[in-house]
Amino acid sequence: MIRSLSVLLLIATASFFTASSVEAQQVIQLQMGDVKVDSPSYDTQKTPNFQAGDVKTKNIPNPRDWLEIEIPFEVKGPRKAVIKELLFRYYVGLVDKDGTPKTLTGDVKHVNVPTGEKTFSSAYISPSTLGDLTGDFRRFQSSNVKGIGVEVVYNGVIVGGVSTTNSKFWEATGVTPGVLGKAETPFALLWIDRYADVERPAK
Repeated sequence: MIRSLSVLLLIATASFFTASSVEAQQVIQLQMGDVKVDSPSYDTQKTPNFQAGDVKTKNIPNPRDWLEIEIPFEVKGPRKAVIKELLFRYYVGLVDKDGTPKTLTGDVKHVNVPTGEKTFSSAYISPSTLGDLTGDFRRFQSSNVKGIGVEVVYNGVIVGGVSTTNSKFWEATGVTPGVLGKAETPFALLWIDRYADVERPAK
């Protein structure tokens, strides 16, 4: 009798974990509008100054400016589901040193994104890229940003997006690589629980 009860308990436990695993790993079908993307915010961020043991501290008199873009979003879907991959394609419209509109772009691939939870995506433009574009390598003025856009892609299909200009301005200017994911920057170790997980760049 005891042995029979033990067997039944093992079967029930296995069934529970199998059902939970299936629920978490089910294939989700997303369509346009299933990823609700809120309006982007952007500002400059100084290069973070980390402290380390066993090395002498050095003064950094002029930390450089990065452009940081942050976008809140939420994925519609079944309860407790997880989206394995969700690609954010960023577009940042700027004005170069000659007054010509330019658009920088870059992809951030988020992984294991839970449905039904508000989370954040972020991207950056490096001080060197900003300096090359504007001609000023010392400070970047956020007023040089003329538009921020993002397209959210799932299995090759656009399922969400936003543009601060209410248009796809990047189609008029053409695009140049230059937008980086957080994992490619010195900010990689900061605010980890605020942002959706990202696929690490290949080494």
